[in-house]
Amino acid sequence: MKLYTSLHRLLFLCLLVGLSGAVGAAELKLLPTPDNGLQPRLVTDSQGAVHLLYFKKRLNRPAAREGSLFYRQYLPEQGRFSNPVRVSSQAFNVQSFAIARASMAIDAAGRAHVMWYLPRSSVYYYTRSNPERTAFEEQRSMVQDYAVGLDASGDVAAINEQVAIVWAAGDLSREAERASYARFSHDGGASFGQETLISSPDLGACACCSLAADYLNQNQLLVAYRSAIDGIGRHMQLLTVQGVDNAPTGSSYAPVQPGQQWEASFCPLSTNDIAADSQERRWLVFETESRIMQMRLPDGDILAAGEPFTQTRQKHPAMAVNAVGQRLIAWGEAISHTRGGRLNMAQFEGDAAVEDFDFSEEIRIPDFSFPAAAALPDGSFLVLY
Repeated sequence: MKLYTSLHRLLFLCLLVGLSGAVGAAELKLLPTPDNGLQPRLVTDSQGAVHLLYFKKRLNRPAAREGSLFYRQYLPEQGRFSNPVRVSSQAFNVQSFAIARASMAIDAAGRAHVMWYLPRSSVYYYTRSNPERTAFEEQRSMVQDYAVGLDASGDVAAINEQVAIVWAAGDLSREAERASYARFSHDGGASFGQETLISSPDLGACACCSLAADYLNQNQLLVAYRSAIDGIGRHMQLLTVQGVDNAPTGSSYAPVQPGQQWEASFCPLSTNDIAADSQERRWLVFETESRIMQMRLPDGDILAAGEPFTQTRQKHPAMAVNAVGQRLIAWGEAISHTRGGRLNMAQFEGDAAVEDFDFSEEIRIPDFSFPAAAALPDGSFLVLY
């Protein structure tokens, strides 16, 4: 099976040559998503292994949209992905909106936990794999009590045997009163507790913006979501939920910096991503006023990821941090509900840009999709589109 078209091969070789001459820049492996897949998500586990979740159409025809989620692990010594394992137990239509993307987390036992959303059905599904990740359980519907106004994807996070699923809900016509909710598992996803309010309803929750979540430790869960204060204060909020190792005892917010603020009467249809470095420090990439921003959590400086190719909107960022602290950010330019747009990337060390990836030709993200990024054990970066 060919992994590259001639254009992809040429671009890949040009990038490697360019990076080899750049001081301090890490090697980049740039690949299309396997199986002509869409909406890739890359996750690095605590051992440094890289895992892939993606949607694959059932039929290889442009008009066909029905398919399933699949899982693969990247095999760095062989430079390829393992054989695909089906994740979703029922086929569904690929979601036109990137905000309805699936998410994945890997726990200490090696299980993959996956959560995804079907907008027309207003259902969040969850499944988990066996420890060997060779099979997934029957998918389960996870939200019943707070299922009004489901309009974007949630997120799943895992640490040791704890698993959290997080989402936003509430009347779509009253965004200023919407809020974020969570369910927690303490037995590796075998069972979950009740649906619990975790955010302040006074801040609202943007209806059609997805959120990101990650465990800071066994007792604290970090959630990055977009508020809707008075229907226009669509700021990037950093919420820490306490006591999640048993039952949540409360939540607190980090101060909102200017780079997180965005006043808009429309819904931005945005996504964000959390990445951890080798010292377990977290980084967040998100969109503010149509530009991709990066921030070291909880209150570091906010930097722009890079200039757009043209004066178009930057969307759907993904970030990876390698063992020496270099960060790679990938995102889409001129991306829309169904149009994939153009791939853009930047690499950073500290506050300085190491490599701007001056592509000689465009790399197009497939329609309905977005990029994904991960750091490999040798310090190089893997980017899928």
